[in-house]
Amino acid sequence: MLVVTFLRHGETTSNVANIIEGHTHGELTERGIMMAEHLGRHLRDEKFTRIYSSDLKRCCDTTHIILQHSKNHHEEVLILDKTLRERFFGDLELQPREAIRKLCIKTRQNYPHVRIPGGETFQDVKKRAGKFFSMLCQIVDSSEEGDARENVLVVTHAGWLMSFLHYLIDNKQSLDFYFDPKLCKRPAHNTATTKIIIYKNETGMKRRVSVKHVHDTKHLPDNLQNKIDNTQETSS
Repeated sequence: MLVVTFLRHGETTSNVANIIEGHTHGELTERGIMMAEHLGRHLRDEKFTRIYSSDLKRCCDTTHIILQHSKNHHEEVLILDKTLRERFFGDLELQPREAIRKLCIKTRQNYPHVRIPGGETFQDVKKRAGKFFSMLCQIVDSSEEGDARENVLVVTHAGWLMSFLHYLIDNKQSLDFYFDPKLCKRPAHNTATTKIIIYKNETGMKRRVSVKHVHDTKHLPDNLQNKIDNTQETSS
């Protein structure tokens, strides 16, 4: 089986300013750095066999801070993967988040399904999330009986995580799992973790995926829980 901990990067200057980051790199705030440090201490005893991060700077910086607190050295297993990038927002990159709301009103389409001029569709991001999930499943299925359990860390973005949860829901006919579907609509807090266990596929059976928690922030003290309104944050 494969234990996978997904997490969103730390708070960025654009998050605070309500700016759409998309594929721009972004810079962590002091709070964002502290969030990553708290998560690093929370995960310090974990021995990750594989670590994947979006190649965008806000995720890379978050990953490196987490690993600095680890009791195990993981840098050699870190892979930067463009598949984990945030949705590309095309003409809306670095625009105020209000621009998305205005586009939804203008086109009479709801987010995340609204089409972004010059950007990716929601389906595009779900396909990327599905591609990454399929890769994880291949790792599980190629393992031999008796192999040690794999432990994977994945550092990504709020919109990607939302797309991933929607991907699971879309494929419930072939996957055996449960979590509250309402969580698909709730963007992850900065450094929130989502933990799942993927089991080896059995012929004629749905693949079992155990969802341990979604968007968990128990590692953060009260002063690092959101003071800014990130409830609609889906672009970082």
